[in-house]
Order: sequence, then structure tokens, then C-alpha cells
Amino acid sequence: MKKCIKIFLVLLLSIVLVGCGAKNEKVVKKCTLSMDQTANGYKLDSTYTIYATDDSVTSVETEEIVTSDNESIRQYFETTLNETYKTANETYGGYTYNVKNENNKVTSTVTIDYNKMNLDQFVKDNAAMKNYVNKKNKLTLDGVKKIYEDLGATCEQ
Repeated sequence: MKKCIKIFLVLLLSIVLVGCGAKNEKVVKKCTLSMDQTANGYKLDSTYTIYATDDSVTSVETEEIVTSDNESIRQYFETTLNETYKTANETYGGYTYNVKNENNKVTSTVTIDYNKMNLDQFVKDNAAMKNYVNKKNKLTLDGVKKIYEDLGATCEQ
């Protein structure tokens, strides 16, 4: 009986210690951006889904849709997006992307996994990013939301 009580107390203590650790709260926020650039021949609709644990961003999924009747505009966006994401992935890692040009739309879907990215190098190469990271050099949820809001996006509160 005493042995059962000891095991019970050890288990109870283990549960309490695990429960008192970091809270690891998962957060998902969405930001959206629509830009009507018909004078320039296109319309842009973007959705940014930000994933964070506590206040550190772990990944961002982006869907950008450029709509245009002009093939050269669509080709420009397709080429630029592919080159941009390829270069970023080769330089920092963490990018998974797909860009399609069909039905008068260029659709890019991108996931940036900050756990796989060389974020230290990215921040070093982009000095302004220092405003959006915490002391552990992790992107903060408020920082990423601010980046998208500065672009004109509306983010969930």
C-alpha cells in the first residue's frame, strides 16, 4: 500500500511539474490585403496566416493572387515571385512555395518555417528586422502583424 502511495505521489508531482512549465500557447492570426491596381493592369489579394507559440512566430502561410488580363503582367509576377522565393530559400532556408499562372491569375502559395530558417542571418542581412524580434532573436507575433499592417493589410486582433 505504501508503495502505491509513493508511486501516486511521484506521478502527481510529475503532473504538477509538467503543468507548471511553459504554457506553449498556440496562436493563429490572419491578415488580409487587397490592392486594386487596375490603373497598372492588375489586382492583388493576399492572405497571411501567422502561426505562433506564445509570442514567437513559428511559421507564416501566404496566398497571393494577382489577377490580370495582361499576359506580360502575369508573366512578370510569376517570374519575380519564383525568383524571389528561390533566392530567399537558397540564402536562408525554410521556404516552401508554388507559383501558378493560369486562368488570368498568378497564385503563389508560400510557407515560411522559421524553425528551419537561418533567422540570425536574415536579421543580420535585414537590419530593420531587429525591430520585430525578441531577445532570443525570434520573430514576435506583434512584429509580424506590424510588418503586414505597414504593407496595408488588416490583421485580426
